[in-house]
Amino acid sequence: MNTQLHLRGGKLMLRCLAFLIILRAAVFAAPAPLTPGVIPPGVVTGKLKVTIVDERGTIVPGRAWVEDAAQQRWFRPVAPSTCSPYQPDRSFSCDGTFEILAPAGGVVVHVEKGKEFLPVNQPLELKPEEVREVTVRLARWVNLPARGFFSADLHVHFGSDQPAVLRQLSLADDIHVLPAFSYWLRGTEAMWPESWPAGEVVTTIDPTHVVTRSNLEIERISRKEELGAASGAAFLFNLRRPLAMGRVDEHFPDTASLCLEARRASPECVIDTDKPSWPESVIGAALGAYDVVQVCHNHYHRFATLAGGWGMMAPLAPDEKDLREPDELFHRTNTQYYHWLNCGIRLGVSGGSAMGVMAEPAGFSRTYAHIEGPLTAAGFWAATKAGRTFATSGPMLTLAADGHGMGASLERRSTDATPLGLSAQLDALGPIQSVELIENGFVLHAETFPAVDANHPWSRRIEWTARPKRSGWYAARAIFLGGDGRLRQAHTSPIYVRVDGKPITFKASADYMLRWVDRLIALAQTPERFAQSADRDAVLATYRKARDYYAAVREAAVNHWGD
Repeated sequence: MNTQLHLRGGKLMLRCLAFLIILRAAVFAAPAPLTPGVIPPGVVTGKLKVTIVDERGTIVPGRAWVEDAAQQRWFRPVAPSTCSPYQPDRSFSCDGTFEILAPAGGVVVHVEKGKEFLPVNQPLELKPEEVREVTVRLARWVNLPARGFFSADLHVHFGSDQPAVLRQLSLADDIHVLPAFSYWLRGTEAMWPESWPAGEVVTTIDPTHVVTRSNLEIERISRKEELGAASGAAFLFNLRRPLAMGRVDEHFPDTASLCLEARRASPECVIDTDKPSWPESVIGAALGAYDVVQVCHNHYHRFATLAGGWGMMAPLAPDEKDLREPDELFHRTNTQYYHWLNCGIRLGVSGGSAMGVMAEPAGFSRTYAHIEGPLTAAGFWAATKAGRTFATSGPMLTLAADGHGMGASLERRSTDATPLGLSAQLDALGPIQSVELIENGFVLHAETFPAVDANHPWSRRIEWTARPKRSGWYAARAIFLGGDGRLRQAHTSPIYVRVDGKPITFKASADYMLRWVDRLIALAQTPERFAQSADRDAVLATYRKARDYYAAVREAAVNHWGD
């Protein structure tokens, strides 16, 4: 028996040795794996030396890549070393000049500079070993700072500890306020930091570009969580100090309590829900933890759309589908936001791209805020808190009511004979499906337009009238399709209208939120969700405060409006 075992073991060892020899031969015989964006050995190339200039001929920073006939992107310049390649998007930012190798033959040089400049797609024929000098001239098609609107991307992870990279991103992608996250807190850290990284937390680059670093994200989500089971995420901007807490885990404290603690320490901070579909967003909204909601968030990419999931709240109404269905997250994002507005919660809109995580450059989705006077970081955050914003993944859209802009509150009587005059200003680069006026969560008016070519700039001023009979709000949105045929939008913050001095309350929206909170309460009572019973009791107490708020909204809607 021992001899047989020895023989079997010997044969097994020989087989393993033979397999390793074959595997080693295969590895060394196979071509080396290609690095995306790097020219493979043996490919005949030429070199492009590109200079980016504005309409006056001044060298300006920009974002670029080179595409060959096979639609491969080359995005790793050989010079200068200050260029910042971004692998997920296969593009790079630069300070205005770059040199890059590309396969000989037909290529296209792509250069862009954020939302307000026409992108350039310059085809050329590159000869073998040729060194071709190319000048790319960028032209502005719309000027939002001239109207007092300045942009920010409220979701940036890339370059947070590299001030030079942040400066370049701000200028190359023309983001007027670039608030990078210095910390990304997951609830699994042994200790949360008590100080910011070294260096300035606010850097003024020029009169229209500012970088800030006193910002952080709380994100406690998981692909493994069942729908509705994650805590969620929140973005905290303009903090006086980091959110230094004691014991924190994946579910304790609740996100609303963390945000409210940050607000106590930093009253001027701006807090963003990220996506409204995160389970605990309903708690923070009721308790005043948030200032803005991301309606143009990081799931909307240029050429793809990410479905919902990651523990987001499951369907709460008969007409809601699974969040993983096409465009369901888009519809849910808007309707949940509208429910909060219908519960009397004042929340502006925002946008962000998640560069550093997602395959989009900084500013693909962004927030514009209206500022009186010159740009400052403080002025931008004050305007954002006041709701003087619109969010966009493409076109520019603003709204006014009787001459009052977004974030305004108007007083009317139900007996007023003169209708409310509303006007939207649309500036677009390419086709738009429709511009819609939203009244209390429903489309009141919709305007459609003839088809136009991509990258064709055009604008419209659209005027409507409305006769509000109960307290509510108005917002506008411009709907268009992304590169994958999925829905995208620009969306304004609301203009609020109080009729006969009564509050904004809608029973149907309060009922929706009560179902949401009740689901969270049930989940909080499941075994093993919290490390100790005191944690569970503290979170449940916060949840019940939010429930009391929505119950009061429901009662007010019945008493004031007969819902």
